[in-house]
Amino acid sequence: MGMSDGTLSIGAFARASLLSVKALRAYHAAGILVPARVDERTGYRVYTPAQLIDAAVLRRLRRLDLPLDDVAAVLRARDPELTRAVLARHERTMRERLADVTAIVAELQGHTAQPSGLTPVFVRHEPAVHALAVATRTTEDDFTTAIAGAFGEIEGALARLGVLPAGPSGALYPSDLDPDDTELVAFVPVPAPVVVPADAGRVHLVEIPAATVAVLTHVGAYDTIDASYRALGAWVADHAEPLDGAVREWYLVSWDRTDDPTAFRTEIAWPCRPDPLLPRPDHQEVPS
Repeated sequence: MGMSDGTLSIGAFARASLLSVKALRAYHAAGILVPARVDERTGYRVYTPAQLIDAAVLRRLRRLDLPLDDVAAVLRARDPELTRAVLARHERTMRERLADVTAIVAELQGHTAQPSGLTPVFVRHEPAVHALAVATRTTEDDFTTAIAGAFGEIEGALARLGVLPAGPSGALYPSDLDPDDTELVAFVPVPAPVVVPADAGRVHLVEIPAATVAVLTHVGAYDTIDASYRALGAWVADHAEPLDGAVREWYLVSWDRTDDPTAFRTEIAWPCRPDPLLPRPDHQEVPS
């Protein structure tokens, strides 16, 4: 696939949709989410940004435990009445998820890939930084507990060492997220390399590598961040070549600064090679 041709490889589509490559292959085989193009010789799958909405609806319906046959029927029909009828059969398990159901129907009716209020995407070069980090494996359901525990360990180590953070906390996520088993790396930048005590548990010193990234700032709670990933993935499809490497999230405003999730500010930084032939957003500096 060429750079900036308006499509996404299966790896990039997985990153933007928060569906795993394994899941996308299974949905393709089942005829539920079929790639826009498949190379007959190599089997290489290509998706369009417009398919991110179908992926988002599919992901949310599956989180509601809707059977695959019903999911396929909803996606094929794109009919709010059919959607309501299908979901009505699931009423018992949906009773506490009415807000999710309403959002799903609205997405099917609206066909809008980008929610309102998103910040513009920009490109920047992030220099390499040293950080104290904790690698942890978790599931989507246990994510909040896992990452809070990791940052708690890092903060304890910083206090023992008498070192102040050199910037906001962050985390590295693999390009292929598995909701049932994902390894993430929580980290806090430090001004210089430090010797981590042997009894610091999981905390270790790492170097976060330099990278050129496309950045979008997600405003609000983490449970709506999937919309920002879709928007950033669509931008990358049109303006850049996705690169291997972990996606970085920078937690500019989080629980350490406010109890109001609507005030959270999270930068999503996607490694890429911007297309020099297309208009570029302004470069900005790495957060500090």
